[in-house]
Amino acid sequence: MKISIDVVIPSYRPDEHYLLPMLQLRRPPAAIIRFYLVVDDPAAVIPATILTLVNDTDVILLHHAQNLGASATRNDGIDAGNGDWVLLLDDDVTVAPDLLEVYTAAALSAPGATGFIGLVELPAADTDFTRAIVATGAMDIFDIARRRAHYAWGATANIMISRRAMGSLRFSPQYPAAGGGEDIDLLLRIRESNGGVDYKCLPAAVVRHPWWHGGKPDFRRTFRYGLGNSWLGQLNPRYTYRDFFNTPETLLLCLPVFMLLLFIKPAAIGMLLSFVAGVLVIEVLATAIQAFKRGQVGSIAMLGYVLALRLVYETGMLVGNLQRGRVQGIGERFHDDGRVQPLHFYRLNTRKTVKWVLYPVLLFLLLR
Repeated sequence: MKISIDVVIPSYRPDEHYLLPMLQLRRPPAAIIRFYLVVDDPAAVIPATILTLVNDTDVILLHHAQNLGASATRNDGIDAGNGDWVLLLDDDVTVAPDLLEVYTAAALSAPGATGFIGLVELPAADTDFTRAIVATGAMDIFDIARRRAHYAWGATANIMISRRAMGSLRFSPQYPAAGGGEDIDLLLRIRESNGGVDYKCLPAAVVRHPWWHGGKPDFRRTFRYGLGNSWLGQLNPRYTYRDFFNTPETLLLCLPVFMLLLFIKPAAIGMLLSFVAGVLVIEVLATAIQAFKRGQVGSIAMLGYVLALRLVYETGMLVGNLQRGRVQGIGERFHDDGRVQPLHFYRLNTRKTVKWVLYPVLLFLLLR
């Protein structure tokens, strides 16, 4: 008995260098394979080499008349097919030739699985910025298949999901159009619909993903991820918990104090500004101590990028909540590993410990 797999590839800039090897992957005899290439840029020119493969039978091209964003693009590809399994791939990954064979064998061996998380390999981190990205843990989900036997979600750059488990669930349009948070949201909801069963990790299903912007410093994606992830707690409250305020949240809370002092005790404003400066210094110290403890610092520049990436992400989270008037999002955190844990203020690490030990010391020095 054959299984069927719908390979959904959302694309904004169709590049034959990446797409042709995907569309020409070896097709295992035990599976019916259909490709759904969904181009989300109305002005994009589809390379002739790709158009020659489109036959509306097993290679289907959907070209949007307007830009709809990452969620809607993937949803269109999912809805266009009816295969037993949905394999999601990014349009800028290099695929291993046996990718479909590995996924087919896994599906045949575990037909009741929620899905399978493939391995996404990044190039070696050879710049201060890429090493900083690795040090922050932002890309840990890419190689989760190498480190775990199963997990609550995986990167949509390379993951195969059971259509039975997925049912009518789709990517939410509430997340940023360019992407951020919608993958965690959907994959956790699919996991819930399948009795809370994790996705199986499949390290033999390999793709290789390039560094964005060639590894050059860029913080827009980090900020967007923060904006998108600010929706996770609002839409999935069962995975939330309360935690100590991060630095952007702490600085925000200084603003009403500043306004109050402006009217009732202007002379104390200097002390408040000293506190703000102290908070920033403590953030630098806490980040440095944690990074050195983990052996992750190769240079001062790398440490600066680690600090900037964390602050930009946390600021994105804060801005996302404030844009929606969601004050309760301040201090709210999200278990993206699928845990439902009612305890609060318990996830201590070196960075948080250093900060919340030094904050009282700073206040004492300023008030004495």
